[in-house]
Amino acid sequence: MKRPPVFLIVTVFFLGLMFLPGRSLVYAGTQVDPLTSEERQWLTEHDGKIRLAPSPNWEPLEFFDKNGVYNGMVADYMHLLEERLGFQFDVIKINTWENVLTLARRREVDLISVAHQTRERGKYLDWTPPLFTLSNTIIVKKSVSGVLSLGRMRHMSIGVPAGYAVYQYLKGTYPDLNLVPVSSGREGMRMVSFGELDAMIMEVPNALFVIENQQITNLRLAGTIDFKVELGIATRNDWPLLGTIMAKGVALITPEERAAIYEKWVRLEQTPFYRNPTFWTVVASMLLMVVVVMAAVIAINRTLKMQVAQRTEELRFNEKRLEALLQLNQMTDASLDEIMAFAVQEAVKLTRSRFGYLAFADSTGWLFTLNSLSSSSSRDWTSRRTPEGFPHAYKGLWGNALTTQAPVITNDYLTSNPKMAGIPDGMGSVVRYMNIPVVRQGEVVVVAGVGNKHVPYDTADQRQVTLLMAGMWRMVQRRRSEEALKQSEKRFRDLVESALTGITIVQAGQVVYSNPEQKRIMGLLMPFSTENYESIHPDDVEAVKAFYGAIYAATPGLHELEFRFTAEGDGGPLTWVNCRANPIEHQGEAAMLINSMDITRAKELERLLVTQEKMAALGHVAAGIAHEIRNPLSGINIYMSTLEKRMTAGRAISEIEPVFRQIRSASGKIESVIRRVMNFSKPCEPKIVLTQINKPVREALALSMMILTKSNIHVEQQMDEALPLCQAEAQLIEEVALNLITNAATALKAWPWEKRIRVSTFQRDSTIVLQVEDTGPGVPREERDRIFEPFFTTKNNSTGIGLSLCHRIVTDHGGSIRVEDSESGGACFVVTLPMDSVSVGQPG
Repeated sequence: MKRPPVFLIVTVFFLGLMFLPGRSLVYAGTQVDPLTSEERQWLTEHDGKIRLAPSPNWEPLEFFDKNGVYNGMVADYMHLLEERLGFQFDVIKINTWENVLTLARRREVDLISVAHQTRERGKYLDWTPPLFTLSNTIIVKKSVSGVLSLGRMRHMSIGVPAGYAVYQYLKGTYPDLNLVPVSSGREGMRMVSFGELDAMIMEVPNALFVIENQQITNLRLAGTIDFKVELGIATRNDWPLLGTIMAKGVALITPEERAAIYEKWVRLEQTPFYRNPTFWTVVASMLLMVVVVMAAVIAINRTLKMQVAQRTEELRFNEKRLEALLQLNQMTDASLDEIMAFAVQEAVKLTRSRFGYLAFADSTGWLFTLNSLSSSSSRDWTSRRTPEGFPHAYKGLWGNALTTQAPVITNDYLTSNPKMAGIPDGMGSVVRYMNIPVVRQGEVVVVAGVGNKHVPYDTADQRQVTLLMAGMWRMVQRRRSEEALKQSEKRFRDLVESALTGITIVQAGQVVYSNPEQKRIMGLLMPFSTENYESIHPDDVEAVKAFYGAIYAATPGLHELEFRFTAEGDGGPLTWVNCRANPIEHQGEAAMLINSMDITRAKELERLLVTQEKMAALGHVAAGIAHEIRNPLSGINIYMSTLEKRMTAGRAISEIEPVFRQIRSASGKIESVIRRVMNFSKPCEPKIVLTQINKPVREALALSMMILTKSNIHVEQQMDEALPLCQAEAQLIEEVALNLITNAATALKAWPWEKRIRVSTFQRDSTIVLQVEDTGPGVPREERDRIFEPFFTTKNNSTGIGLSLCHRIVTDHGGSIRVEDSESGGACFVVTLPMDSVSVGQPG
């Protein structure tokens, strides 16, 4: 290893003494918080979140250096504010000053480091008191003589930084000047230097800095203008607390600190180095150093050979340490015990110790000892297992590290533990000991120790054992994670293999996995991997093809299908399967996961349930018909008995004729019931045409008006005359309306209070609505689900077919009918019919 020259070290030391500053620019903050509790809470909540936007390329006021670090005079002010107020800005680098203002206007920037206050900027910004005031100077080539003023520059091209306040001032105050906006002061001065501009107007510090740092020798300062820039911190005006906090922070900066910052960055003139007394002091000091160094070199060279030999040995030993770390990282196939044993043995070898100890908080550990006659490179070890965790019998080996949670070096162990407490039997005495804890999330998970090195342990030993144990712990954690992952994968695979649902994964058009249940369900068919559709039920082939296509193409979304097939050819039983497929990622590539369920039994139960429901409905209908026929049939039997008695008694024909009329009436009632049942069971197909439904509704009202008038029922009509046409058969719609009006009239017949029926038609979305409501007792909620069933009735002398017939007619028209409560508390029947597709969205 090459050592630095001694004379250079001494020179730097003396130079540091000579150039130590007289006082610091940063003063300690006061003990009293300058902010109110509300301001402090707000600032704490926004710590690191206040977006600060400096002006780019504005040297020496503020700029970003080549490493992207925010620097400059203003940056020193911002750093002082952070120190005084105890927070940090989020500094944002923006390419141009115009973009800084634009982002501030959009509230994407919270604070501009310094800016001049203008009327336009005041719409979205507030200002602190000025940090400093700057004059603007006129810069020209040295070939331009004399002092210039704005009045003498009317025929000159003058560069001004775009977006700066001075540009707006000159543009409004001196409209006859030929102003050329430039991106930055540096760019403008370059253009003046090369003759592209006649002059440049910019702040004095910026001008001096650019001239000095860019070594532009053909420019000079030719005068100043009457506009001074008062630069204060600009804050967004919708955050008034931020403005107040910044103003208090500015007030904490002392005049001395302001002057020191200004002198640091702005130098108004340069003194030739040979006229500087400091230069000659340095020269004299360096000459003195040379004499001192020459004397020191003689003494140092005497020790170099010894140091070189020592460092060479250290380098050789460091190589061994690196090899141990590399070998540890390569033990990918080793067991946990092998990894632990290797780490302990290598720690002993690397530190030239005689024994090593390793304890885990959650598992057993190791204690390795080199035989007394063995060298540290030998593999003759004595090893023993230690109990899980940190047992009291071994406290002498782990106690300090567990307590401090930091490495502990004890080069005089006998003094610190003269009774060898906590040292296991058979170890002998411990002379020196170093233990290293591995801490994770505030808890000690591992303690490693090495002992009895023949020389004292040092920080190099500590660093190497720490690195080795950290690497060992990573390997142990990774191996434990791998084992846990294997166990998790096994549990998941067992779960999938034992699932009662068939599971298949299709990837790139091939089945890559099927669980046993999938194979049991599908048998020899093996769908998702074949295009043999012979076993698929003919009615399901097209749907199965579409489903397969979605699977093979890995189409996004959920795909579901129920289909039938015979697993054993044409003679086998029919199997129903429900399949659901959705895209997944399998082993890093797109795939489809298909869940299959045998629903054959469910389909059989569904078919049985439908059959039972049909039989129940048939029984209900039969019971209704029997009820309707029983009464007139009983009457016929009674009349026939009466007729028989009168004929036997030889009564006159005039006494027999009334009996015949009663028989004929009862027979007519039976015929009427049978006719209504036939009409309901075999309804004719409605003759649907474009219809204006107001007409059949009014005809139904006209037919029922006499009954309504006799029953003292008031009728309200609210029919939309602008209704569009709808697809319907007028006669059937009239029958529906008449049924609903008659039912409402019947409900109001014995009603003791107000009797009113309202019939309305109107358009709702893409449907025509017919609404019949009354003020009667209404329909109980427990009966609303049954009132449309055939033969269901709660009225005397009613067949219970009317509403079920209405339901059939409306359903045949593609509409719906329901009952709900009316506004007055009675019943409200609502019929919706689809509009003509041409009329949708158009007035009638």
